[in-house]
Amino acid sequence: MSESSPNMPARLAARLSSQWDWMRGYSSQVFSDDLLAAIVVTILLVPQSLAYALLAGLPPQVGIYVSIFPLVAYALLGSSRFVNVGPTAVISLMTAASIAALPEDMRLISAAALAFMVGLMLIIAGLLKAGSIMNFISRPVVSAYITGAALLIIISQLKHILGVNADGTTAIELVRSLVANLKTVKPLALITGSVAIILFWFVRKILPFLLVKAGMKSRRAKLLSRMAPIIIIAGFVLISAVLAWGSQYDLRVVGLIPAGLPPLSFPMMQQGDFEILFIPAIVIAIVAFVDSTSTAQELASRTRGRIDANKELLGLGASNLVAGFTGGYPINGSMSRSAVNFSAGGKTPVVSLIVAGFMALSAVFLTPILQSLPLSVLAALIIVACFSLLDFKALWKTWVYSRADGSTALATFFAVLLLGVQWGVLIGVVLAMGLHIKSTLKPHMALVGRFPGTEHYRDAEKFVVETNDEVKTLRIDESLYYANARYLEDKVARIVAESPKMHDLILMCTAVNHIDASALSSLAAINKRLNTAGIKLHFSDMQSRVRERLFRSDFLDKLTGEIFMSQHEAVLTLQPEPNWAEYSDHIDIH
Repeated sequence: MSESSPNMPARLAARLSSQWDWMRGYSSQVFSDDLLAAIVVTILLVPQSLAYALLAGLPPQVGIYVSIFPLVAYALLGSSRFVNVGPTAVISLMTAASIAALPEDMRLISAAALAFMVGLMLIIAGLLKAGSIMNFISRPVVSAYITGAALLIIISQLKHILGVNADGTTAIELVRSLVANLKTVKPLALITGSVAIILFWFVRKILPFLLVKAGMKSRRAKLLSRMAPIIIIAGFVLISAVLAWGSQYDLRVVGLIPAGLPPLSFPMMQQGDFEILFIPAIVIAIVAFVDSTSTAQELASRTRGRIDANKELLGLGASNLVAGFTGGYPINGSMSRSAVNFSAGGKTPVVSLIVAGFMALSAVFLTPILQSLPLSVLAALIIVACFSLLDFKALWKTWVYSRADGSTALATFFAVLLLGVQWGVLIGVVLAMGLHIKSTLKPHMALVGRFPGTEHYRDAEKFVVETNDEVKTLRIDESLYYANARYLEDKVARIVAESPKMHDLILMCTAVNHIDASALSSLAAINKRLNTAGIKLHFSDMQSRVRERLFRSDFLDKLTGEIFMSQHEAVLTLQPEPNWAEYSDHIDIH
């Protein structure tokens, strides 16, 4: 103990140096770049924080609360220099669905408890080095899930555009509720919402093009278009306040937003309420991690950097834990704001620290100004933001490339719309894993032959190759484990039944990366049955680590054949000499 104690400060310093390596060489120029990026991100985040809190079914100030201290937590523990955590559309919708079944007076504290649970789960996963869990979530499932959730979000926001009441957590429930209340549509809400959608779409899609045509540099044009929504919102706030749209025309507005920093408290709930939120917390944690890590990896690749998935778990977990302690709700990395941070020239996590400071100032001084903001305008902001999340082209490409993956993606998409966001991701993950397991239950196995005059061996059913009735080669295109071992036994039995002249069988193991204990037992049974039939069992192209593991058993002692380094060596050794007497044009020159 005494010998290791002096090394503790050194190890701690090394770990901190590794975590905050961006501090080395930090200069006033880098700070200037970070400051500019923080200003642009804050301008984008202020209206989004209000809008996404509205989407989550929570008071607007909650969106600001989760945009202050959680950003500091991620900046200290996360591995990405560019990711901006905070409220996002998909996680906000999932939060709304998770707390919808609870009493209305419990939803605020339930959202905080949900963030706390998500944060705790992610931190535990990070400490257990479970970052590889992302590999189990297929990209088609994630893409289909996000597309379905974006469409569901758009449908859910139509009630604010129309100025009507509509409830539901699925597309069918929302559409049915909207249709039932069409008679109560408020013209002013429809006008403001429609105009806002057109304006937000214009500054997002058309304005950058016009600015570039006018001679402005592309990067600056994109930044100005990102900052334009705050001007649009300011205009609607001013008009709404002057014309008293809220009081005189019964237009729904944000209302009074309490000024001040978020409260610090533990979300106290009954054990039963925590149990209700347990499954939703797991689903949100998975989606938040996969979405954030995908964003971090995409931005890191642009600078030839890398991210640490386990550090991402810790950073995202800490930010959600802090969100739970400060009256917030679950958050994750925002693709749009992170991309803005990158394109605005942000260099380090200091951007998130500065943004947190600006959002704290907004919570204290800016919130009273926003009370006249129409909800239809915030809904328009959400809808336009979700337009970029709709990726039907990816669904089609997945379907064209693979019917199995395409079916999984479509099932995920429709499950989100028809059953809700939580069931959608669960169904997608279960189906993806089920299809993977199914594909390994009956792996592709082919009898192969040699291309004449070469050392290349291919599937005899698809290519014109040389084969031999006495020496057969079965290529196994999958690792062998307990679920597919019996299938190999059946395949070998069929080959034996169809090959009466065979006296040697080679198992070509190029793609076999692992053989578990059950598969080894099956190989032993195959070896014994073949021996009874007068057939020797051989292996070729077996990977060294698989062969080394076989030496731990007595299988090789009982093997009737040999293990060859290559398939060609096996064929040259085992194939019989041709009977030259069968060739009529043979001339004996001796």
